Amino acid sequence: MTFDYKHATRKDLAEQFAVIAKQSGDDRFLTRRELKHLPELLLDDEQVISFASGIMDGNSWLIALTDMRIIFINKKFLWGMEFTSINLNQINAITGRTGIVMGAIAIEDGASTRTIKNVLKRCVNPFVQSANQALFALRQPRGA
Repeated sequence: MTFDYKHATRKDLAEQFAVIAKQSGDDRFLTRRELKHLPELLLDDEQVISFASGIMDGNSWLIALTDMRIIFINKKFLWGMEFTSINLNQINAITGRTGIVMGAIAIEDGASTRTIKNVLKRCVNPFVQSANQALFALRQPRGA
């Protein structure tokens, strides 16, 4: 069953994001502003699978895994937003690294590696596993 992020109420979005956050281990503390803007960046029928938050290039970012791509969102403090995405079929590898409390997620797309640091340790494995499952499903032959 798909969730309609584009037309959902704020309450329904909050409930849906709470479910995903629980599965992902993310507390949404650093990236509430980014989550508010995620639905406007999604394509029609695109489904959010997992998300995590951390630091990249000195700023806090939300990385959202969907069934089509990974979206990186940095909502500026007062105004403006920076975002980019990588289609799943362009991703070569996703790796995680954990320390005592924090970890990092690295996403390689052949041209570059984006590393999100200071990710909560409990978020790293669920995000990486979900991403690898999405990549595996995408690369399976149709009808197999």
